[in-house]
Amino acid sequence: MGGSDLKFDVIVAGAGPGGCTLAYLLARSGVRVALVERHKELDREFRGYFFQPSVMKLFDQMGVLDGVLALPHRKIDAFHFIDHGKRLFSVRFDDLPRPYHFGVNLAQPLLLQFLIDKASAFDNFTFMSGTVVTDLIKGEKGVSGVQVRRGGEWFELSTRVVVGADGRYSTVRKLAGIEQEKEEHQFDFVWFDMPTMGGKKYPLQIQIEDEGMLIHIPMGKDKVQIGWVIRKGTYNELRRQGIEQFRNRLSAVEPGLQSGLAQHLVDFKQCSILDIQVAMMKSWVQDGLLLIGDAAHIASPFSGQGNSLAIQDAVAAHPVIMEALRTSTGILSKRELHLYEKERRPAVAQIQSIQRMQANMLGIRNPLLLRLRRTAVPIVSHTPLFERMRNKLALGAKPVHVATDYFVRQ
Repeated sequence: MGGSDLKFDVIVAGAGPGGCTLAYLLARSGVRVALVERHKELDREFRGYFFQPSVMKLFDQMGVLDGVLALPHRKIDAFHFIDHGKRLFSVRFDDLPRPYHFGVNLAQPLLLQFLIDKASAFDNFTFMSGTVVTDLIKGEKGVSGVQVRRGGEWFELSTRVVVGADGRYSTVRKLAGIEQEKEEHQFDFVWFDMPTMGGKKYPLQIQIEDEGMLIHIPMGKDKVQIGWVIRKGTYNELRRQGIEQFRNRLSAVEPGLQSGLAQHLVDFKQCSILDIQVAMMKSWVQDGLLLIGDAAHIASPFSGQGNSLAIQDAVAAHPVIMEALRTSTGILSKRELHLYEKERRPAVAQIQSIQRMQANMLGIRNPLLLRLRRTAVPIVSHTPLFERMRNKLALGAKPVHVATDYFVRQ
């Protein structure tokens, strides 16, 4: 094996929102941490852009909120669901406790680079881009490091705990042999970006018509992300029908898109397909290993929870890792790390349950049930039950707090 071997207290695999947040928290706490990212660039094919109000509070506790809000972004005060021209319900953030009464749409690569730059201010932080985890190093006491490849060079990174933050198709999880309890959704999403036309402002909303279900995600003053909901496994059929037919279906739901689509959506190569899954891994921890974000649990895109859950995981994992590093020697044990899973698993399960209910409600096709939905849901949206669900989605089913006591003085 070529290259020199390196030793760290913690190795975080995956530079997504959860991985970058945890790496920053550990770096600021004086831990020798390596953030390993398989891609050379942070701008990938598809990344979620929405961050819930709960994340604004956590960023504030981390001391980085002002810097985050200095990045190009759009504040979101509500999320609307429109059913055949009638507002079915709205998830409003602007009546949440201030100052965290808004969500943010923010280009994820900008946020990730910001967090990496903040962590890089500490000499105990190392960022390795274009570095692929190829195997876990295992001993009698558990996982003790990773084997990686960067370009044509192979080497080992030793550590006391490996954190898998490498997404829904996690390499770390697969190498650890952790199984998932997976349930298929009935939908897939087709996504693409396009410029806004004539200064039109697009709200964050789901819009349902007979022709289909369309999602607007505003990306600032000059760009909007469009999502089209399709039945699972029908993307190839959509492609066979041709891009013009696809544009026509989109325009039938939102006529205001027609001119922009004609100019800017010319090929399916501009689109990304997102396979909608909901999954919970059977275990999130092993001796020397811990999973966060989509590596531990996969949420559907409904209500935009993926980024927020990953960041909440990172904040919850931080004090558990710090305490274990302080009070033990060698590889961190499953018993020590399980405190993190014990706290987070029930909270994530609650969010997945709410998302499951949302998907079932939006996926109704029976005419009688459709009429019931249009009558009952607006009434329910004004009840305390709806407010409690809103608060769980916006603020977290079980709010977490940044353990700033572990931060070292700068």
